Amino acid sequence: MEMPDLKLTPEDERVYRDIAEGRPVDAPDSVERLARLGLVRRLDDRWVALDPRVAARQLRTAHHGALTRTLQRMSQIAGLEALTRHYDPSRLYGGPASEFVDSKQLMNDRIADALGDAGEGLLTVQPGVPSERDPDVLRESTRRTRALLERGVPVRSLYPAAALTHGPTTEYVDGVLEGGGEVRVGRDLPPRMVLAGRHLFVDDHLRGIESDAGWHIKDVATSAFARSVFDRYWVRATPWQEARAALADAVTTPRQRMILRGLAEGDTQSAVAKDLGISHREVGRDLEAIRAGLGLRSTLQLMVWWATSRDRDVP
Repeated sequence: MEMPDLKLTPEDERVYRDIAEGRPVDAPDSVERLARLGLVRRLDDRWVALDPRVAARQLRTAHHGALTRTLQRMSQIAGLEALTRHYDPSRLYGGPASEFVDSKQLMNDRIADALGDAGEGLLTVQPGVPSERDPDVLRESTRRTRALLERGVPVRSLYPAAALTHGPTTEYVDGVLEGGGEVRVGRDLPPRMVLAGRHLFVDDHLRGIESDAGWHIKDVATSAFARSVFDRYWVRATPWQEARAALADAVTTPRQRMILRGLAEGDTQSAVAKDLGISHREVGRDLEAIRAGLGLRSTLQLMVWWATSRDRDVP
């Protein structure tokens, strides 16, 4: 049933006042509107005014019922959108391309929304040396991930070896593993990404500057490509538990091994620092610490040692 317009005109109010005071009226349009709103009704050969409080209460109840029905219908829209999994694969165009998200908070909000329909799983790659995280943010991440696992949504994450000795990260990973998720340690990982169902989230690679901004990519073909990239790195990575067990006999730390592998591949110390997301000075301090521990005088001697070291096989 179509709801009447509720806003009264000055003419409507004048006509209602005349009817309420018992005066005759000659304004059929206003009378009809007042009758539709339940403010007047015909009694024998005249119009009589009705209590506006009762009319307002009845209208409020009717609109509340209509709103409830509308919200119920809106909640069913997601079921219609879910049909895209049948529609998109047979089309050359895979849906909306991407959206630039200009803050960390907005990015987290977009990811949270995507996780609501992430039946295909949550896949994450965190390639850099872990940085300190806000404890509240870490707890919320753990809670959100455990909630996914409880829903039966698969969760898989890839980390570099440096994460193995980073306290906040190991605490988070322990929670994921306890909930049934999977975590592996890999080398030379791809750039950071989050795949929530068919939604891909990546850093802002266009401007090439440090920023909390990123991209929410919704194109199904691009997301499928990113998933295949993830799978290739996943099968070559070492399960987290095995990687932790291998640390016992290592001479070097996970971050130091990442530095040595980069240098062994021909990268400069500056390039290694950039890849790991740390400063050139931190790379130098790590190299100095390894040389001191092994009694070596130069980085060249250190690289010769690394070439035959058992640490090369440790994640």
